Amino acid sequence: MTDQSNAAGKPIRTAITDEDGIDFAIIELLFFAYRDFTSDPDQILADYGFGRAHHRVLHFVNRRPGLTVAELLDVLKITKQS
Repeated sequence: MTDQSNAAGKPIRTAITDEDGIDFAIIELLFFAYRDFTSDPDQILADYGFGRAHHRVLHFVNRRPGLTVAELLDVLKITKQS
């Protein structure tokens, strides 16, 4: 990807192409594989009214009995506002 500058001196990025050495087929394969891999679990969670964040909480609470909220927040690398 090449950079150019506009009148304000800010870089203008051109579109990424196959010539940039990026294998788009692999990127797309990973995207679709991830989407397909997560779609069934996402549907099961949705049936319970849960999302992925709920699943992460349930997993760690189940695996670590006695886990405090502060420890859970640290494990998940989130804040109380999350």
